[in-house]
Amino acid sequence: MLSFTTNEKVAAPISYNVLGKDTAHAFVKLKKITKYYTKEELTAMPKLELINIYKARLAYLIEILPFLSLHPEPGATFNDMSIPETEVNIAHLEKEAKNKSDFVNSLNETLDDVIPYSEKTNIVWSILYFDEMIKNSNYTEKKK
Repeated sequence: MLSFTTNEKVAAPISYNVLGKDTAHAFVKLKKITKYYTKEELTAMPKLELINIYKARLAYLIEILPFLSLHPEPGATFNDMSIPETEVNIAHLEKEAKNKSDFVNSLNETLDDVIPYSEKTNIVWSILYFDEMIKNSNYTEKKK
């Protein structure tokens, strides 16, 4: 299979970082996204940087979407949401986290091979769409 991956080190987007505290039994283990891009900013970026942002946004959405109905703050635990911290609930959360991690890793391998064939304008549009979804999910930083 043709691959467009490189050994070049590219900094991970600042908007996708794991929380620094112990989140073993947390539902959403990511910091809130605080940086959103304009169409102009994205259009000026090289395609490889856009692909990294695209993959980070997609991973973020995969992390938060299953738990929108619980509306947890990133790092929220069973106790924070008054959910019984039973062995069964912990087992479900751990299984979900492992399955999600496996899925995201597999998805990224596929995306590394196919997204470079996308038109740059489609990647930009997708990032803007993902950002709107994230903004509307209430998982965003509140303006002070």
